[in-house]
Amino acid sequence: MTTPDPSSDHPLVHAVVEGLEDKKGQKICIMDLRHLRDRMADYFVIAQAESGTQLRAMAESVQETVKAQTGLRVWGSEGQNHGRWILLDYADVVVHLFLPEIREFYNLEKLWNDARMTYPQSLPADSNPQ
Repeated sequence: MTTPDPSSDHPLVHAVVEGLEDKKGQKICIMDLRHLRDRMADYFVIAQAESGTQLRAMAESVQETVKAQTGLRVWGSEGQNHGRWILLDYADVVVHLFLPEIREFYNLEKLWNDARMTYPQSLPADSNPQ
């Protein structure tokens, strides 16, 4: 399901996407979960990178951009040392950064397929990971 880009009305989501795009994050997907009853966050933002180094750079960029634009700090993070799947928890926005094979394996877009998914306009339409 595709809806208008929620990052335009949510400063934290907008800052996350900007941080990802700054480090060439690929296949960015914004999942709006607000309409779901048993959600663990309002939004998931998912992206992938070609290497663990790029993944860590994206995570750092997101944290710096979010702090600069919103004043918020990440509540928790996982996977920074392993560089295969990094999770950044901002409470109502959770950022998942994957290597392509790990993203494909866990396939959060399919698992949460009743979410409202949007893809930032900077990406070509055929980059939809589904």
